[in-house]
Amino acid sequence: MRFKVILITSLLVVSLAFSSHQITQPVDADVDVSEMKVLIVLMDGFGWNYFDAKEIFESYGVNVTTVAYSLDYDIDSCFNRAPRPITADLLVSEMTPQMVQQFDCLLVTSGGHWANMINSEIVMDFISDAFDQGLIIACICTGTRMVAEANDIVNGSKVVSFTLSSPQMMEAGATPIWGVEAVADGQIITGGRGGGTTSGGYLEAPTSEVCAEIIREIGGLSRITEVTLAPSSAEPGTDFSLAVMTDNLNETLGNILSTGIEEVTAFVYTNDNRTLVDEIPLTDPDQDGNYTGAIVGLEVGEYILDIEILDSNETLEVCRDLRTFSVEVEPDPTGTLDSLLIMGVASAGAVAVIAVVVVFVRKR
Repeated sequence: MRFKVILITSLLVVSLAFSSHQITQPVDADVDVSEMKVLIVLMDGFGWNYFDAKEIFESYGVNVTTVAYSLDYDIDSCFNRAPRPITADLLVSEMTPQMVQQFDCLLVTSGGHWANMINSEIVMDFISDAFDQGLIIACICTGTRMVAEANDIVNGSKVVSFTLSSPQMMEAGATPIWGVEAVADGQIITGGRGGGTTSGGYLEAPTSEVCAEIIREIGGLSRITEVTLAPSSAEPGTDFSLAVMTDNLNETLGNILSTGIEEVTAFVYTNDNRTLVDEIPLTDPDQDGNYTGAIVGLEVGEYILDIEILDSNETLEVCRDLRTFSVEVEPDPTGTLDSLLIMGVASAGAVAVIAVVVVFVRKR
């Protein structure tokens, strides 16, 4: 009996020791922006959003290279503004996989060039190959249409909702999000539209937001610094306590990203096929960046946790697969041990019977 009590106590201690788990994403305050390299792809009819993005990046010290899909380096700008042609640094036909791998991000800007680019197998393959080589793929306004049709690279991603590209995004397996200016979902960063040819145009596009998210993602930074979920496994009916520590990155990225955090939401999916089970808004009553909440009412199964953060610039950061946990029917430790003891006694009894039979046979 004493052995049984000791064993049960030991099991409970081990279980409690592993019930709380933290995932920490340390923020590196020494991000060297000058080492970042962004490639911008365009062709005849590109939008003036290109000039904004290039100016923003270079003002931060980011290296920008322009690659054009054209018969020449001289490229004409979009028809809805005064002509402002440029000379590209490289042509798509000159880019080898080794050259592409030197860059951190491929940016597809806005403009009327989208109509010709989506009909170019070479351009679509160039975008998807860059994704396969690990580059961040970012796009703004009509650029989202080109990325949507680049060989389903957005499959499984959340993207900004834009009328011109949302149907193609959904067909490719992406989930358009309404009511935000930009969405950063890992390797895919999407920005919304400008005002079109009759209003603000490129001036209304969330160019600075997309550029800031590109720099953040290249630097390996996140607004989430720590996630705690306890317990990691429990019986049905158990409440899982969730805490998410956040950082708005204002001190780390300075003038590149200066925002507040508006909303933090937890999303619970099934682990086998990522079916959405629950969506839990988290709260920060003390306004100290520590958002908390509870996951309740889950059925038996394996689950995975995503966290999404919306900042004051209406940019949504999607952080995936931060935690796995399970709901399962726990066996009764007492009943299990009793069964083991009964089996042990039965086995010992069987051995004793065999021994008596052997002795009896030998005596005869």
